[in-house]
Amino acid sequence: MDKKTVANIAHLSRLKLNNENEDRITSDLENIIKFVDQLNDVNVEDIAPLTSPLEKTAKTRSDEVTARNRKDVFLDRAPKSNEDYFLVPRVVE
Repeated sequence: MDKKTVANIAHLSRLKLNNENEDRITSDLENIIKFVDQLNDVNVEDIAPLTSPLEKTAKTRSDEVTARNRKDVFLDRAPKSNEDYFLVPRVVE
């Protein structure tokens, strides 16, 4: 990693670097690249991919309708209604 590459990355990231930070960032980026290269050497052949980083499974339940249809009860209690809707006074002319 050279300073020209770091300057280009900083420009693309819209970061302003001074000379003091540029040396440190160059070193940090080199270390990050070395670490990522180490990950390429890890054998992951027998490991299944994760769908979530947590080792929990979602609880499932059967999809059963448990609520009763109480539309008629609610419409009967309304001051004004027709067979399907509440009737309310017009507020916009």
